This record gives sequence, structure tokens and C-alpha cells, in this order.
Amino acid sequence: MVHALDTSFLIDVLRGHRGAAVKAKVLDAEEAVLAVPAPVLAEFLDGAYFAGGTYLARAMQLIAGRDVIPFDRECGQVAGQLRADLRSRGESLPMIDAMIASTALRHHCVLVTGDVGFTRIPGLAVESY
Repeated sequence: MVHALDTSFLIDVLRGHRGAAVKAKVLDAEEAVLAVPAPVLAEFLDGAYFAGGTYLARAMQLIAGRDVIPFDRECGQVAGQLRADLRSRGESLPMIDAMIASTALRHHCVLVTGDVGFTRIPGLAVESY
């Protein structure tokens, strides 16, 4: 099973968050297949490029060599349906989160995240820390 790394997890690893560091060690020990959904890559690098300097260098090291999980037409359809379904129940979901969730769902990945909002998405396998 591929573990898709969410933006919150990547940021927490960079910031030295204890729970994220422990989760990263567990995933390494399990020799888990780790990948980055394309929407996460864009969101993560947006912040990293803005911060620049050593933060950007460390961010690039963190994602170096990781496979990128593509966001395709089917992911877009799933993202749109997710947001519409949640809105019909009076709940909101940022588009970027819908894109991340749909990518993990479409590619049958476990999403590694510190964002508890993902737990309300039906069918999405989530591991937190």
C-alpha cells in the first residue's frame, strides 16, 4: 500500500513536530512506499519557495526522489463530487483538500496527515500522528 504524504505532514516533519518525526521513523522502519500527491507538491512548494533559504533547501531534500501521484481527470471528477456531497450536508472542504483526498482515493493510497478534517471523507484511508 502506498502512503500519500499530505502537506501538513511534510510541514510538520520540517518543523520538527514530535508526532510527525515519530510517524516518519515508523514509516521508514516499515519500509512503506511513500509518495506525494501532485496537489500536495504544489501546496508544499508554494510555502517553501515563499520561505526560501534553508527552509526551501530542506523542503527539496524532503521530497527528493519521491514519486508524485498524478492528479488526472478522474481525480477531478471525484474532487468535484466530494465537495458537492459535503456542501449538500452543510459542510465545507477547501478545493485543495478535495484534490488531495481525491488523488489518494483514486490511487488507493493511505493519506498520512495531521489534518483531522480528512477523517470525514467517506472511504479515505487516513493515518495521523
